[in-house]
Amino acid sequence: MVPVVGVRVLPPQPKKTVLAPVPKNSLKGLNSSQTEAVSHGEGSLLVLAGPGSGKTRVIAHRIAYLLNDLSVPPGNILAVTFTNKAAAEMKKRAGELAGDRTSGIWIGTFHSICLRILKIEVDFLEGYTRDFVVYDQNDQLGLIKSCMKELDYGENLFSPKGVLSEFDAVENRGDVSFRDDFYGRAMKELYDFCKSELIKRNAMTFNDLLRLANKLLSENEGVRSRYQDRFSHVLVDEYQDTNVAQYRFVKTLSQRHRNLFVVGDDSQSIYGWRGANINNILNFEKDFPGAKVVKLERNYRSTSTILGIANSVASKNLGRKEKNLWTENSEGEKAVVFRAGDNADEARFLAERISHLVKSGDFTWGDVGVFYRANFQSRVIEEGLRAGRVPYRIVSGVGFYQRAEIKDVVAYLRLIQNPRDDVSFERIVNVPPRKIGGATLQKLRGVSEVGGLPLLEAIEYCQEQKLLSSRALGALSRFLDIVKELRSTAESQPAAEVIKGLVERTGYLDYLGEDHQRAENVKELLNAAEGLGDMILSDFLDLVLLATDEDREDSGEEKVSLMTIHAAKGLEFPVVFVVGVNEDLLPHYRSAGTLEGLEEERRLFYVAITRAKRLLYLSYASQKVASGGTYGARGSVFLDDLPPEHVVYESRKKKISDRDSDRSAGSSSTPRESRDEGRSLKLGQRVTHHIFGPGVIKRINGKGGEAVVTVDFFGAGVKKIIASYFTA
Repeated sequence: MVPVVGVRVLPPQPKKTVLAPVPKNSLKGLNSSQTEAVSHGEGSLLVLAGPGSGKTRVIAHRIAYLLNDLSVPPGNILAVTFTNKAAAEMKKRAGELAGDRTSGIWIGTFHSICLRILKIEVDFLEGYTRDFVVYDQNDQLGLIKSCMKELDYGENLFSPKGVLSEFDAVENRGDVSFRDDFYGRAMKELYDFCKSELIKRNAMTFNDLLRLANKLLSENEGVRSRYQDRFSHVLVDEYQDTNVAQYRFVKTLSQRHRNLFVVGDDSQSIYGWRGANINNILNFEKDFPGAKVVKLERNYRSTSTILGIANSVASKNLGRKEKNLWTENSEGEKAVVFRAGDNADEARFLAERISHLVKSGDFTWGDVGVFYRANFQSRVIEEGLRAGRVPYRIVSGVGFYQRAEIKDVVAYLRLIQNPRDDVSFERIVNVPPRKIGGATLQKLRGVSEVGGLPLLEAIEYCQEQKLLSSRALGALSRFLDIVKELRSTAESQPAAEVIKGLVERTGYLDYLGEDHQRAENVKELLNAAEGLGDMILSDFLDLVLLATDEDREDSGEEKVSLMTIHAAKGLEFPVVFVVGVNEDLLPHYRSAGTLEGLEEERRLFYVAITRAKRLLYLSYASQKVASGGTYGARGSVFLDDLPPEHVVYESRKKKISDRDSDRSAGSSSTPRESRDEGRSLKLGQRVTHHIFGPGVIKRINGKGGEAVVTVDFFGAGVKKIIASYFTA
């Protein structure tokens, strides 16, 4: 630009952020309970939010209220949830209410928030640099196998998947300790070795993100004070799903200002198997003295009939907070309980009834959700739907970032970002094929182990010392050159250019050949990177590595949705079918043996019921086929929890007037009969359980089949079990 003579040219000034006018609608459109929660002042608050009661709405309005009405600076607000999709929805809704003021808020998943803190405070993490990567489950399995081999632990002694499950369990409960026996000591040695290998590779697991963030906050007073001072308001969504580590994280951060705002529903706590601790929500007032509780009981989703069923089911649990859902919606139709002859008959009923509903013109294929307890159940269901020409889709299949071709490209990117990442090296050193044989890789691993070098550096050492054949060195050198060249690109170019260069230099699309679907997936990854503009590689990898299967998108296709009940949480459908409501399936036989397990299974049933907006169908088979034979089966004990005024019972032969008639038409062994047996249980009596075997009754709390019986099992220890699950 040529300056005009006689006019003083000023240096360019930084742009000022112009905030939109403060919206005056922080409480607009809320009911009285929602308003009470959103307008809460100082101190901790538990919002006990029933399904369909507008919990996301409350969180968004709460954020807007803090910004607009209480003038809390956005940088002082932390909002945490469990999936990227939920975090994005939270940001969107809050932005609609508070405009530009939301830009400085920390909103994200537990993992993304911890990752952000660890990136900032990486200087306090011994052995790590800012370029550390996060290992997913497959990466961890590869690491565990490598460590087992190093320690000479054969897979006949330990299953790598079992080891990973054990590691998850101890880290989720926040107490990294193992049994003091041969197995426990071996697991401890393997655990410690895996952690040392992770540090050497500049890598973390997802659990490490929380573990190390908690470690920093507990051991470093400066770090702890910095974040406790910063976050004057901490908000947590789906609080009933938090584990011990997540609980410690939010409790520590909220300790100074004591403004912890959590939203959750104890009746929807269904993830105990992966570490969620229902006591976090049940004991909230005890853990945070002076805390207030607001109940959101008005449901905007379902008919009053469906809510009557849900309330009845939930009320049977002992470990719960009192809550009664209600609605101004219509009463709606009664729920149907269908007794099928066998699983194939159940699938035929499903196809016939869905087709009838769609042909009536009141519903579309996409209005229907079909839920089941375990993935294996989908096979028979799919066969029935195909035979009935019902279009369907399986929800929560393989996630985009879990597809092999995407994991290949991401492994390249991680190795470019972090040359110490041996797991990524092992995955792609021969992808596409470079004729690098197993013997060559074994020699390279030996050099790496002896010299304490990452595998990528071991190639350079082999070049200098000429430790490999010229052919092997040539192939490895070409691979090394690609990584170095792309690492140089990453230092000055955005992630999209790195991916583009990677695909071209490796010939990856040529390697995929005629597999157009996989090629399109790789192109979609490039499109995603290009859509992020100038984002650098490390930030792009952070986004990719924190993507989860829960962040599923609606395909928009008009098809019936099939999924497990766990996958259905957070969704809703005008019509819901819950299939396989049989003993040993729902409740699942692995969980039904203890009071805690049985109550979580009942909460799972409650979640399935409350996904329905207008129509609810529950079905079970009176016979099952297994091991080449046909065996009698029975409906779930949970069917006894249904209020008779809200349910109609059907079978192929006739409409059954009530539950007792249905029982008499079924197998001779029923949950109700078992409950009658339960009334005769006495202290000191010997009983038998189908999982734990024989034992002796030590205590009985309650009466009849709902009594909680404490039993000392021979070999299995002391367990608390519902009386109806015994054979005297």
